[in-house]
Amino acid sequence: MTTCRTLACLLALPLLSAVAGENQSGLKGLDWWAFHSPSAERVRSVHSLDGAVESVRKEQGLAGSPEADPRTLIRRVTFDLTGLPPTPEEVSAYLSDSHPEAFARLVDRLLASPQFGEHWARHWLDVARYSDTKGYVYAREEREFVQASPYRDWVVRSFNENLPYDRFLLLQLAADQLVPAETPDLAAMGFLTLGRRFLGVTHDIIDDRIDVTMRGLQGVTVACARCHDHKFDPISTQDYYSLYGVFRSCAERLVSCGEGERKADEAFTQELEARREKLRSGLSKRREEQSARVRGTVREHLLAQRELEKYPEEIFGQLLDATDINPVFVRQWQAFLNAAERKKDPVFSIWLACSRLPTGAFPGQAAEIIKRLPGAHPTVRAAFGTPPNSLEEVAARYGEVFHRIETTWQSWQKEHPGAAALPDPEAEILRLVLHGPESPCEIPDESIVNTEMYFNAGVVVELWKLQGEVDRWLLKQEGAPPHAGILVDRPVPAMPRVFVRGNPLTRGEEVPRRFPQHLAGPGALTFQRGSGRLELARNIADRRNPLTARVFVNRVWMHLYGQGLVTTPSDFGTRSVLPSHPALLDWLALRFMDDGWNVKNLIRLLVVSDTYRQGSAGPSDLASLAHAENTDPGNRFLWRMTPHRLSFEEMRDAWLAVNGDLNLRMGGRPESLFGGSTRRRTLYSFVDREKLPDVLRTFDFANPDLSIACRSETTVPQQALFGLNHPYVAARATALVDRLTGTEADRLNTLYAKIFQRTPTGPEAAAAAAFLKESESAPMTAAAPSPWSYGYGAWDESAGRVVSFTPLPYFNGGAWQGGESWPDATLGWAQLTGEGGHPGNDRAHAVVRRFTAPRKGNYRVSSKLTHEPKVGDGIRAFISHSRLGMVRSTSVHAAAETLDLPSLSFEVGDSLDFIVDIRDSLNSDQFLWSPRITLVNEGGQTGPTFWEAGTDFTRRDVSRLSPWARLAQVLLLSNEFLFLD
Repeated sequence: MTTCRTLACLLALPLLSAVAGENQSGLKGLDWWAFHSPSAERVRSVHSLDGAVESVRKEQGLAGSPEADPRTLIRRVTFDLTGLPPTPEEVSAYLSDSHPEAFARLVDRLLASPQFGEHWARHWLDVARYSDTKGYVYAREEREFVQASPYRDWVVRSFNENLPYDRFLLLQLAADQLVPAETPDLAAMGFLTLGRRFLGVTHDIIDDRIDVTMRGLQGVTVACARCHDHKFDPISTQDYYSLYGVFRSCAERLVSCGEGERKADEAFTQELEARREKLRSGLSKRREEQSARVRGTVREHLLAQRELEKYPEEIFGQLLDATDINPVFVRQWQAFLNAAERKKDPVFSIWLACSRLPTGAFPGQAAEIIKRLPGAHPTVRAAFGTPPNSLEEVAARYGEVFHRIETTWQSWQKEHPGAAALPDPEAEILRLVLHGPESPCEIPDESIVNTEMYFNAGVVVELWKLQGEVDRWLLKQEGAPPHAGILVDRPVPAMPRVFVRGNPLTRGEEVPRRFPQHLAGPGALTFQRGSGRLELARNIADRRNPLTARVFVNRVWMHLYGQGLVTTPSDFGTRSVLPSHPALLDWLALRFMDDGWNVKNLIRLLVVSDTYRQGSAGPSDLASLAHAENTDPGNRFLWRMTPHRLSFEEMRDAWLAVNGDLNLRMGGRPESLFGGSTRRRTLYSFVDREKLPDVLRTFDFANPDLSIACRSETTVPQQALFGLNHPYVAARATALVDRLTGTEADRLNTLYAKIFQRTPTGPEAAAAAAFLKESESAPMTAAAPSPWSYGYGAWDESAGRVVSFTPLPYFNGGAWQGGESWPDATLGWAQLTGEGGHPGNDRAHAVVRRFTAPRKGNYRVSSKLTHEPKVGDGIRAFISHSRLGMVRSTSVHAAAETLDLPSLSFEVGDSLDFIVDIRDSLNSDQFLWSPRITLVNEGGQTGPTFWEAGTDFTRRDVSRLSPWARLAQVLLLSNEFLFLD
């Protein structure tokens, strides 16, 4: 059967290479099917989706499945199009609709639903590696993105408004060049600006943008070519650095992209403008100070060119002092001098000629070279009236020349305020080296996110603080106008060079900014307009592009059928598996483009088909079923619909929907995933890139660090344990049964109608009655109270105790803290987990893990306190007994210390506090400290009774469910509810 499948692919795609990789010319993958555009000739045998599927099934000797029953169909299509279950009323209406087009009308209603855009936006956000936070950042900057929510909401609107897919792509890559200022479509550029921050290292940020653009939109792994030519696909390092040059020529900017409820609020606007003005003036002042410092150190920057290995590019935190030579400026001088050499610049011709001389021969050869050098700038030549004896002396004379020209310029400005140039043309040429648009001394007039590497650490902290004040005002004020994180083209585009083996210190050949050569096709031009980003976007959205439509159509198919026609939705290269239905894939791609890139029409075409409406049980004939199961167990040839588990978002939203708690308000700031008041769709839950909740990882949520087109699907015990034990699930079950009324039969019927949209069968009703009876008769044993409690307070040095222990008020499922957001507006960074935690922002908010003795006796305490970060000054820690006072104290910085207590006497109710506060400053004060407390018997030996902070960690308000709530919980966790088909 494998041979038949391969032959079918080859017949459908004549250009397909039989070997994935090499052709006779030795070029990699040039004959691979995905790199040639779909054509009408190739799909002439395809007349319909169902016909193409049936044709391939017949080739494989497979039979299809009968149509699914109506109740299964409405549940399937409602989840697939909206991510929500149908209501009992919707199911009843559909079952009673005898119109021949009843299913098509159902599909049209769902496509028009606002919930359609929310559900399909979540698919796209996986590709866009969406997160509400930047990932790991130091405390100097705001960790949340201002532009995250507007981008998410823009994606929702785009799907609901059926924005053509080509326009959808163009706006995400280049909205700044396509729409007016301050318009909502600017939010689209969050696609590029919502990636990880990589501690500000530009090379890694650009690599992330290349990856999300090319793997996310084109299904090719271009990022592989960062260090070497792609091993399998026709993507070279030159292609990679051509794209690198596009994004290197862009700067980030935060701009308004909508009105917001507080746009006209005068007090809000005044405060926002005051914060912005402080930021603008702070940036302007520090830029001028730093540029002036570089203008005064021309000599040092020229000499630094001889030892470039001492000045690595963009290593975070490398500057310790304001007087250090900044590697960024050294590299700017390097690029400036390279350009001067290409242009035969008369100002630096002497320096360039002398810098090539060997040290030993310098004194004898320098004079002759300078004498014979034509066209040197007259002022510079005059400085070399006497021959220099060393390159150091050459650098010193250049320094003197530029010192004099800077002094002249400052004097001229005082005498002629507003002057833009020096009157002497020769002097003006020198001035432009220090002040011109291409000067290596200048810092771009851009935000701190683009320029932080130009400053020393102290200034960076100062400027990020000013930026954070603006960001927090926009994030924390309800109704603040939405803002977009966009890219704008820099005035002078970068001319990229290949980094040999990916090392930015080893520059290779210069490459033009352009689209990858093989994808662009013959005769493609280099980018001419600014950075080339708009031209890049148009190359991607061009119908002649062989990948764009195929990749999107394949992903839509994957979300509806369980797997793509190409099973690697982000890799269409030569290492991918051949498509199961190649002619169908191209037919769909061509139809999609011919239909104006209409997304809703594409989805409608796929779901109204007989193929989609199949049942999941397989052919009714037992022999055909056995043959299908043996020859195609993965269902690649679509002989049935494949059952699948709901995603976590669908699961959580369905739990809310069936009991009427789901809040369908759209858009706005994110909320806590499991907060007590949270009733909105999971789409609007806070996504923390650095601290993604464990439950999301457990249920295969997309990693927000990467572009993810297809989520993993695992089945692990933790998933069941979450459903059985998490308070959120228990609360949903309780809320559901609290609304039940009537007799036991009435309540059971209502419960089944809400959860399964049907009535229980006879055996199900009998099993439910037996379950309720058994649960009601079971003794209700109260759970033993936990000896652990979690709070905060101030350490009293003289008393050796915590002053006013106050419980931490909020439990997020994995930590006790001040509120839903962390850090909290009142309690700051105070947090306790099972393994450790973080003290509050000052010594008045130490965190306290309290153990209260449940028995009288001697106890042994075993613990190790660890503080890992090397930055900051560490933490203080204390152990305090309620009767004895302080029994242990220490300070720890970037180290670990064992804090054991061999024996402590306790009466019932005595407590032992484990306290941590900041040392002298708040900086990287997270810690690990998970004590074990063991009851010691009369012989001094430890027995089986012990308490561990980590394994015992839980919330305080654990409660038992009623029998009806237990039944509801069982049904909410059943396969019928959590699986489609």
